[in-house]
Amino acid sequence: ADPYKNYESSFDRLSRAKIQEKLSRVPAFYLVNKVSGRMAPEIYCSFEDAVDASKAGDGFNVKATTLNQVMYPLVLKRGRMMMPPPPAEVAKEEDELRAEDGGSTSTSDIKFKLIPSKPALKDAAGAKLDLGENDLPLFVADRLAFAGSGGAQVPLFFERDDAIASYNRLREQGGGKLPAEANIRVTTLLDELNSMEKGTRPGVKQLEFYPAADDLMRADALMGN
Repeated sequence: ADPYKNYESSFDRLSRAKIQEKLSRVPAFYLVNKVSGRMAPEIYCSFEDAVDASKAGDGFNVKATTLNQVMYPLVLKRGRMMMPPPPAEVAKEEDELRAEDGGSTSTSDIKFKLIPSKPALKDAAGAKLDLGENDLPLFVADRLAFAGSGGAQVPLFFERDDAIASYNRLREQGGGKLPAEANIRVTTLLDELNSMEKGTRPGVKQLEFYPAADDLMRADALMGN
């Protein structure tokens, strides 16, 4: 039985600001129509998938932001907390959503949706994960933790291969004391955000999102960092 089935603790609950800080380390890619300047509703985890989608359509540019700028404001439609200003295209869509909420005439009936990477989707299906709409699979290697400035970090990987590679590196550094095969568990972004918001497990503050390194580099280049 799950010992934390009905667990909720204000001591473990994270503020929205803390959650946004964690999401700010995750790149998000989207398409912008070259003519209208409007943002397409698909938000990609993978740069490659975004590029493929831009080629399939006609007249789109790939742009990048971070997940905190789009997750709560656009995907979940739960508003914007204090954070740096969003890209112009994201701000425009937020204005449209606010107009809808205020009963004003709005041209936006768009539902923004998260698109997991193709490998992550395949690995999630292999693990028989029931992935809902607007959710992303995350992969956890048992007994894998990183040292961080605020203590141990438990990584939530966006790609299964990254979880395995990190586990193998840790095993080698530890002289092979860990089991030879990593035990990889799969969870979802919405489940983890819910845990952070409600404090449904001890130690949620230790959870950190680990996107693919190549996507981080691509996003940095697109955002001019």
